[in-house]
Amino acid sequence: MIKLSSFFSDYMVLQRDTEENTLWGYAKDEVFIQFKGEGAQSGEVILDGSFKVEEDGLFVAELPSHPAGGDYTVVICDADGESSKIVLQHVTFGDVFVCGGQSNMELPIARTMERYADEIEATDNKNIRFFRVPEKFNFHHTEELIESGAWAYAKMPEILDFGAVAYFAAKEISDREGVPVGIYNTAIGGTPIKSWVSEDTMRELGLHIKEFEECQNDEWVQETIRREQAEDIAWREDADKSFEADLSGNLSGTFNVPGFFKGTPLGDKCLAVLFRKEFELPAGWSDTDTKLYLGAIIDSDKVYVNGEFVGDTGYLYPPRIYKIPKGLLKEGKNVIEIRFLVFRKEGGFMPGIGKDYLIKRPDGETFSLAGEWEYTVAKEMPYIENLTFFSYKATGVYNCMIYPLRRQKCRGFFFYQGESNVDDYATYQEEFEATIKDWRKLWGDDSLPFMFVQIASFNDGGREGYLGRRSYLTEAQRRCCRLPRTALIQAYDLGEFNDLHPTNKKEVGRRAALAAEDLVYGKDKYIPGPERVDVEFTHASDSEDEAKVIFEDSIKLILSHGIDALIEEDRDETNVKGFSYWIGDKAYDAYAEIVDSNKVLVRYPKEAEVLSYAWSDSPLEANLYSEDRLPVVPFRIELK
Repeated sequence: MIKLSSFFSDYMVLQRDTEENTLWGYAKDEVFIQFKGEGAQSGEVILDGSFKVEEDGLFVAELPSHPAGGDYTVVICDADGESSKIVLQHVTFGDVFVCGGQSNMELPIARTMERYADEIEATDNKNIRFFRVPEKFNFHHTEELIESGAWAYAKMPEILDFGAVAYFAAKEISDREGVPVGIYNTAIGGTPIKSWVSEDTMRELGLHIKEFEECQNDEWVQETIRREQAEDIAWREDADKSFEADLSGNLSGTFNVPGFFKGTPLGDKCLAVLFRKEFELPAGWSDTDTKLYLGAIIDSDKVYVNGEFVGDTGYLYPPRIYKIPKGLLKEGKNVIEIRFLVFRKEGGFMPGIGKDYLIKRPDGETFSLAGEWEYTVAKEMPYIENLTFFSYKATGVYNCMIYPLRRQKCRGFFFYQGESNVDDYATYQEEFEATIKDWRKLWGDDSLPFMFVQIASFNDGGREGYLGRRSYLTEAQRRCCRLPRTALIQAYDLGEFNDLHPTNKKEVGRRAALAAEDLVYGKDKYIPGPERVDVEFTHASDSEDEAKVIFEDSIKLILSHGIDALIEEDRDETNVKGFSYWIGDKAYDAYAEIVDSNKVLVRYPKEAEVLSYAWSDSPLEANLYSEDRLPVVPFRIELK
């Protein structure tokens, strides 16, 4: 019986131009392997022979170096012959990357289809291949094999499951370099940086040890999962049943959508609450499919149009986009009902940016649903704690999702993570640098490029948000570039103030590919964006001082106009925005102007204590860029 990791599957990508590729697995007896060409490569034999099994059952077959491309079949069998034969088809050589992080790296193409549908639906590209490493944790030891999953190439519908950042980076690289690109995506939404580091390193850091050792109690872990899932299911079932009861006499009223419940009769409560909107439609809305846009609902919803169920989402983050079938809407009176659940006393309809809370036809015509909705509280519910996600605990997923990949040769790493560490920014640099070193050590190459995305703008729709902590986390990320062969990929300008998962992943992928052009391929020098190199201070008047912020000589600064394909929000195209001065913990807009191709003059009052650029949870007003469409790197300068 032969055991292989599941990434040994059809459409696998092996790293080109290296003598360190291996075919490996576990067997009882001698293993026979044939690696031969198909199609244009018919007759080419890369490997054909028998391989001994070590005492622990491991067999390893080394492959010779091979250029990019090709279509190969791999046959692996043991002495049992046909009864144990494994056949892998359409194997190729290209450039392989390991991608990691949390939800913004995991976010699938399916969540970006509103932006990229035409492009994605037309894609059929065997040069871009993807392996999703299945989520798994182990707090006792590292694991050798990945037991599920398979390679797929970029075509519908499989492409919908590809991580969007990884896909667009891979496509850009493949187009630039003319080679197949294979992606291992290990990302898990919500994971903090401690999930992705080894036990040895965690113990050296002296962090999260108690948590890790607690998770070694398998009985406690499984009981916690069982109990919390049962409580969650029971809570939801109880809430759902409440909508079937007679609601007359319950708390009712009207609510202006969008908005948060805080400060209203619905505020500071866990609820099952029915929202209802009655509206009149003109002719032309019943004879076509339409879409309902509701923004992000906090926390959960089931939506009905004219009594028919059209969609549901069980947690708070995704903007709701539900298809309304042809004929369901009618000329004249229509009714939308939302069975709305609030888990943790912070309910509401996330404020939008003009594209939510409406119905839209394929021809682009919209009908607004913003404004007054009726509500009736079905039941006031008990507070329910967040589930314990053990994938978020220290080291567990490293053991099962990173360690088993170590024999698979790659060109480098792409990483997008940090949202879950905003409250722990003080130790982030230490932990993230340790992660970078750990992964390189695991692959046995301290020079492997590590390219990572700074977290995007987000302030929770103007609620309490990150309270200014996001910038300290992104600064900790920036400082990690002191490690050799690392690159910072900026994304603050691609964020959305009300969506933790912005959908402009194509531009993130483009910037990631620019970093790879330098660190991986040794071509154009990569910079994350214009970075200040000096500041000259002068006294402007009795009440004002000035700072001339100087960037690299090679930089030509421009405003955001000219890159409007990347930026959806309207921005000031005449005045420099994004500079602030601080007095105490309050920030004020500072006047600034470009005075030379690489210099900006900023004015501020003498009592100012700090000068900053793009230093906030959601600095979407910041509009300074380089000519090659990269935003100025945020900074903060202490003045006193």
